[in-house]
Amino acid sequence: MPSNKAVRLLGGALPALPLALLLTFLPVLQAPAHAAPAEAEGVALIDEGGAARARQLAIRDALEQLGLRSAARVDVAAGGGTRPAGKTLESSRVQPGAEFDNYRIVREWQTGQLLHVRVAVKEEEARPRGNVNLAYRKKIVVTPFHVRRSPQLDDIDNIATRLPQELLRRMGETGKFLGKDSPYVISPGTTGPAADTAAVRRLATMYESQFVISGEIIDASNFGKPAYYGLLKKDARRIEIAFYVHDGLSGALVARRTVVAEGVGERRIGRDKPFGSASFAATPFGGAIMRALDEGIAQIAQDIAPLPFMAKVVQVQGERIFIDAGSTSSVTPGDQLVLYRSDARQQVYGNDPLVPLGNVESPLGTVSIVQVQPGFAIGKIEPASAAKQVSAGDLVRFDVAVGP
Repeated sequence: MPSNKAVRLLGGALPALPLALLLTFLPVLQAPAHAAPAEAEGVALIDEGGAARARQLAIRDALEQLGLRSAARVDVAAGGGTRPAGKTLESSRVQPGAEFDNYRIVREWQTGQLLHVRVAVKEEEARPRGNVNLAYRKKIVVTPFHVRRSPQLDDIDNIATRLPQELLRRMGETGKFLGKDSPYVISPGTTGPAADTAAVRRLATMYESQFVISGEIIDASNFGKPAYYGLLKKDARRIEIAFYVHDGLSGALVARRTVVAEGVGERRIGRDKPFGSASFAATPFGGAIMRALDEGIAQIAQDIAPLPFMAKVVQVQGERIFIDAGSTSSVTPGDQLVLYRSDARQQVYGNDPLVPLGNVESPLGTVSIVQVQPGFAIGKIEPASAAKQVSAGDLVRFDVAVGP
């Protein structure tokens, strides 16, 4: 019921209107104004996961942008690097401090291999984000796996390429990696991982990737698994897979993991069952392969997580630089990265004089991201005097890795 004061004011302003009509107008005059929905555009690459997966990633990208507008948190990695003058360089990034449970898709469209989704939310529905930790998406390239004993796997259609492709698809679905697959095989060494670091570096450069993942299918043999207190043996088959993770910059081996799994029952799968399909996984040995693959992926992700995110400088224009990582890698305006120069002429070796551990690096300054596109970002070099030292091929890095 409106107050008498309100009625008197309205009556004084509009004496010719009856009271009933005035009361009809009151809810409109007294209703609070609702803010217009906030909107943002998310972008994602359409890859092996298809349009459905790209739509999820684009929506997440848009919601993270909206979360930044409502609240933000800055994480600083102090002591990221030190310049010759003694000044400490820092990496930092801005992350969303709020999130939204409800949203509305305003528009969706595609340009080339990129899917764009525009999302609207009500800002008053924002809620504080719990564990604020949006990791950068690191770029990987996966090569075909070497098969040591091909006749053992004649019942599976082209496992050498199908297995790494499935690995790439599943790693992409975690939201932590941007991946590409290569048709080029990195031949393993006599003890397992490739010793040709130059080939690893070329592959990483070709596919603009921070890490190169290769591997071997070591064994897929049949055996009899003891059962009923050793009185009988059941048909069984084991799969043994080795996964190798190389640093794309130096070619050095970052991690080596070996996984073994067993399937009891029907040993053969059949080439009529596509690799990774439900019918493939429903067979005893197919299920064992998928379990081994998932375990390998978990271990690879664990090995890569502590390593800093890195991208390359592809162009320099005065005090501005262009890097080969953008919104699809979760780079956002306001992020601050440390600039480095890697000197391939100064390689560090350990016990093996043929395999370098890495290159000597020199910090040049920092770069603050000012503009982001799906595939690249533009940053401003600080201090401005360092711009003369920066050139294409130099590196930017978030020195303390953001956890998974």
